[in-house]
Amino acid sequence: MPPDDEAKSAHDDPRPSRLRDGGLHLLEWARRRVAPPPPGNAVADLVEGRSDEEIEARRGLPRAAVRGVRSFYDGVARPTEACDGTACHFAGGAALAERLRAGGAVGAVRCLGHCYAAPSYRRGDSVVARPIGEALEGWLETAPSAAGAPPIPRRSLVEPPVVLRNLVGAGRRSALEEYDLPGGEAILAAIAETGLRGRGGAAFPTAAKWRAARDAEAGPRYVVANGDEGDPGSYVDRLLLEEDPHAVLAGMLACARAIGARHGIVYVRGEYPRARAAMGEAIREARRAARIGAEFDVEVVSGAGSYVCGEETALLNSIQGLRGEPRPRPPYPAEHGLWGRPTVVQNVETLAVVPWLARTGRGSGTKAASLSGAVARPGVVEVKLGTPLAQVLEEGGGGAAPGRRWRMALVGGPMGRVVPASRFAVPVSFEALPGMGHAGIVVLDDSVSPRALAEHLFRFAAAESCGSCTPCRVGTSQLASRRDRASLERLLETIEIGSLCGFGAGVPRPIRDLLEHFGEEVLG
Repeated sequence: MPPDDEAKSAHDDPRPSRLRDGGLHLLEWARRRVAPPPPGNAVADLVEGRSDEEIEARRGLPRAAVRGVRSFYDGVARPTEACDGTACHFAGGAALAERLRAGGAVGAVRCLGHCYAAPSYRRGDSVVARPIGEALEGWLETAPSAAGAPPIPRRSLVEPPVVLRNLVGAGRRSALEEYDLPGGEAILAAIAETGLRGRGGAAFPTAAKWRAARDAEAGPRYVVANGDEGDPGSYVDRLLLEEDPHAVLAGMLACARAIGARHGIVYVRGEYPRARAAMGEAIREARRAARIGAEFDVEVVSGAGSYVCGEETALLNSIQGLRGEPRPRPPYPAEHGLWGRPTVVQNVETLAVVPWLARTGRGSGTKAASLSGAVARPGVVEVKLGTPLAQVLEEGGGGAAPGRRWRMALVGGPMGRVVPASRFAVPVSFEALPGMGHAGIVVLDDSVSPRALAEHLFRFAAAESCGSCTPCRVGTSQLASRRDRASLERLLETIEIGSLCGFGAGVPRPIRDLLEHFGEEVLG
């Protein structure tokens, strides 16, 4: 990049994913390193407030790389930010932001994982959220000086619970008992026998991924827990990271034994500071108890504000201190992942159920759903896969909130599904609702029009596209201007087919659902 252009954002560069130093592509530079750098990465250095010059010297990175990383992440600075996730947006988020502006500049964050207590905002590392059931108008008066947020409600519609086994009911194990695991071959056989699939969205068979990493070329292997739970409406991973971290760590240990890894990383999104602290403390406890450390050790890496980093290859780039842009696949991370080595990237909820499956050899067939919006009892609810959505909302969420009439639900976040109230009999399962992701369910009442939801989704897509590929970068910026159905559908097809990663492929999904169920109401 010419010297005069060094300070430009990478999004202004016609080659945003090709930050170069002396002609060497940055991703190739990272992959050719003989060993990982010292602890931490350039992203963490930026969050800590280090200058570009310090990071260049500390990490051996070219200046263009440091500038590119700084321009990519939203959370390098920590101003006051009002949440604009779906639940907060439709629960008075704009009024909250306006109230906060009386005290100074206010930014926006896409989700803080407090959807059950919407709306919410953060000051530095502290999140403030409306107490459940408190009237919005009264709370807004005190919101700028308020402190804290209510805990996450949780309940199970299955017995015994598996995902929430240590958080509800009487059958809780001591934290360190989670590490009582069989050997690697027995673990892999149990995971295969139970048919466990990833709980982060793709629903890929877990045993197949682990076998691919185990059978890859000899050398170091890594286990990565994907705690970048960015889908607005989902907060089950936050619950597990903060309140049952040893179940997650034990799941990582089980994976390590199965694939032959000695090092693991828990990647926690920057919006979850309590989760980051809880995981760090759990790692220290497990080391003191000799449950991890010698055989397999773990560290925590924090994100810095990017939805796309939930995509596994973008997450790996972020861990390596790079811009969190997705990599072309193949090769897949199980063969060529972190630092070019075989890597299993697994969702937090998936890892949390692994110790139970490995010990019992029984499949759980359950999923933890996050409920928010127009329900009487928001919170995390463990349900049997295949349970009708209406039953989940009635029994798990207590039905409609007083005075609210359901119109639709967004299931799985902005890349998920829109289900009208007339179809709430649909089963909550990967087969019936492909794209349901983490199963974050935001229920919207009849005060929310289909057009209002569409515009919210359009803004999210345009803001969170990483900009690496043209169909997504340009296409998402044009969604809101397309008021003709044929034109909008052509644009959706272009984004879906031409995009590099699952972000662009997923953007059209809820918009198409809206068009199918509400037709011209979506076009405004």
